[in-house]
Amino acid sequence: MTGLRSAAVLLAIAALCCAAELGGRPWAGQYKIRPDQTERLTAADVVGPDGLVYPNWTKCGVQNDGPGTSRTVSLEAAGGKADDNKDDSAALAKACEQLGRAGGGTVSLGEGIWHLDRPVTIRHDSVLIRGAGQDKTRLIFRYRIAGDGASFYSPAPGQTVGPNTRIELHCAPTNLQSMQILVDDKPVGNWQRGEHSGNSFSYAIRGSQITRAVANGKHVLKGVGTYSNGSTRQTQIEIVVDSTHRDDPDVAESSAAIVFAGQGNTGARLLLAEDGKRGDTRLMLQSAAGLRAGDKIIIDGPATERWKTLTKNKCLWGLYRMYAVEVAAVEGNTIEIGQPLRIEFPTIDGSYVQKVRPIQFCGIENLTIEQTENLWITAVMFNHGWNCRAEDVTVKKCGRFPIYGSSAKWCTIRRCTFEDAWFKGGGGTAYTGWEKCWDCLMEDVTTYRMRHAPCFQWAASGCVIRNSAFHDSDGQWHAGWTNENLIEQCIIESVRGNGGYGYGMWASPPEDTAHGPNGPRNVVYNCDVSSQLAGLWMGGMNEGWMILHNRFTVETGPGVFARTNSFDHTIAGNVFIVKDGKSPMVQLATEDCVGVEITDNTLHGGNGNILSGKAPDTIKRNNKAQPFADAPPRPSPEVPSIYQWQLDRVGEQ
Repeated sequence: MTGLRSAAVLLAIAALCCAAELGGRPWAGQYKIRPDQTERLTAADVVGPDGLVYPNWTKCGVQNDGPGTSRTVSLEAAGGKADDNKDDSAALAKACEQLGRAGGGTVSLGEGIWHLDRPVTIRHDSVLIRGAGQDKTRLIFRYRIAGDGASFYSPAPGQTVGPNTRIELHCAPTNLQSMQILVDDKPVGNWQRGEHSGNSFSYAIRGSQITRAVANGKHVLKGVGTYSNGSTRQTQIEIVVDSTHRDDPDVAESSAAIVFAGQGNTGARLLLAEDGKRGDTRLMLQSAAGLRAGDKIIIDGPATERWKTLTKNKCLWGLYRMYAVEVAAVEGNTIEIGQPLRIEFPTIDGSYVQKVRPIQFCGIENLTIEQTENLWITAVMFNHGWNCRAEDVTVKKCGRFPIYGSSAKWCTIRRCTFEDAWFKGGGGTAYTGWEKCWDCLMEDVTTYRMRHAPCFQWAASGCVIRNSAFHDSDGQWHAGWTNENLIEQCIIESVRGNGGYGYGMWASPPEDTAHGPNGPRNVVYNCDVSSQLAGLWMGGMNEGWMILHNRFTVETGPGVFARTNSFDHTIAGNVFIVKDGKSPMVQLATEDCVGVEITDNTLHGGNGNILSGKAPDTIKRNNKAQPFADAPPRPSPEVPSIYQWQLDRVGEQ
């Protein structure tokens, strides 16, 4: 035992020495850089007008409109008709398919009311859906679950089912606890409600689960939904099983009223041969087989136990260190990429690249979408969408998200209004922002009664949300190591009645088993935030965040709260109105919140203290504490938009 104790003591001493070398940081900081530290500056950095070093947002939003086409097809020409109260989903799907196969174009929806009784999925590039105006073209999405609240979305009655056929059961969601799919009363699939199932109503399996269970021929496919009071809802159809049958698996996705869907990840995972470091534009792979210039790739640093231990991440799932880039050149096993890495992708964690085939150059504009049924369905989704856009769209009462991206790159949402959602419980719902998205732009957007807005989560990186107003919701870095995102020139009015937490802005803590921590150098610039609880709450492991020139109006709690290795932040030029008379401007709750700079801020009210907490290495300079004032003016930075400032100077640095 003595030897074991000695080894433990030595390890403890080594850990203390390492911590001392890092100044209390969990790892060597990379993101707090001075302009004169030229050896540390990379292509991922931009020296700002104020002498601070920012992330590079110069390639954000749509970068390429595609080949372009003047081809236009009216929805009427495809068989639809406004104001007749009949389903136009088949006509819209037909028009998008025909245009896509012909190289792209615009589907025109004239004035009036159009109806979608089924979701529509677009799978071809360069397809634009255009209305006559938000106040002139209304698209009513009224898909409902047929029968007694249980039906098969696919297949159709009498359809032949092969191994790749999609079998999808829909059940009324309220109080739904389980869904079961049976063939001839033999169970072939089962779904059980979990902690984060939200307003789930759909469950899908592949046809192979049926072809393995029964012989070829006619069979009865049955679906059963079971509810919290013990009641059930059932449906059944006759199908023909054929284990040799191969049908088109591309059933319209039920996740959104309109889905622009890419093919997603394809090909092999190609391991990195050398660490991908922050700022790198060249990656050495063990093999670059199959990669060509112009290919789109995802870079992924898996969440290994090593990395999760380092970041104190207790989340049970999720996506964290990811980025999407275009291959510029291939030379042997080295690839050149079109943008610098924002974070590291170490070989020790099995980091790899994988080709992705997105849908590109698509969009929707100039109309209003309304949903009539309480089903967990998004209005518009860009799934593996690159260079896609939504402009001048109003979404009323979405089922889940209004307009959303997933695995999206260089997408833009602009001049849109989102009003309310059917479901605002848990499980990921009623968000406005970017999830698993990279270098996407949202601007001139207004939301009402959403849950988390603006919101970043699950590896979102390099995205910008700006010049927008978010009423009745909180701002969030909700999950999954989001990094180098910008919120600027936004109004956030946080309340708890719509499922928000009551903080002005909130970043998930590492011990959160559903979300995990958020990553480095997120920026809040020139915003106006009001909240019932702390203005900004940072849960930990956050490095080098920049909180600049904002006004925070806080009912109860501090202006900024940080804990658990939340370090190297810059909090400068802000105005804080703390109304409770007892809270400080900034609270660093744990001693490991080191290296924080708090400069040139003004506190109105609170307990008069600029800082509380025992974190060492904190710089305080030129801060002022003044008596409470209800509405002191917002800061007026010389550069109102750091994003626009960067765009105006592309090529100068």
